[in-house]
Amino acid sequence: MPNLHRTVWVDADSCPVQKEIEELSADCGVTARFIATVNHFSTEKSRGSWTFVDDGSQSVDLYILNAAARRDVVITQDLSLAVLLTSKGVYVMTPRGKLIKESDADHIMNQKFIRQQTMKQKRKWKGPSAFTDKHREEFRKTFQYLLSEYEGI
Repeated sequence: MPNLHRTVWVDADSCPVQKEIEELSADCGVTARFIATVNHFSTEKSRGSWTFVDDGSQSVDLYILNAAARRDVVITQDLSLAVLLTSKGVYVMTPRGKLIKESDADHIMNQKFIRQQTMKQKRKWKGPSAFTDKHREEFRKTFQYLLSEYEGI
């Protein structure tokens, strides 16, 4: 994993680990770019590493998809976006600390299809469990591992 870019892209609209990303990125001298829709604008986020895009349902995803380059890191909960990014050689992880690999694409897309079919039939689909401190710690561990590759540790 050597020769990584120095950019971490964050799908920031509902990212529960923003503080961890800021802290760990700064410690390793890596640029973290937070992308969010204008609905999430605040004056404290208006400078520096935050970019705000139109309030379209895929605006953040499209921005990240176009901006991320091979060997960058993207943090997102959107697994469809993750599939597109891994095929470009981008490292993708979820806020729960799961590293998404290109080999996960078939399973992710099959699950998405099943979920859509279930919802079309007006049946309930159980969403993810509540975000916990264990998820936060797993995120920190995985993210620290990726960032340590930047430093050659």
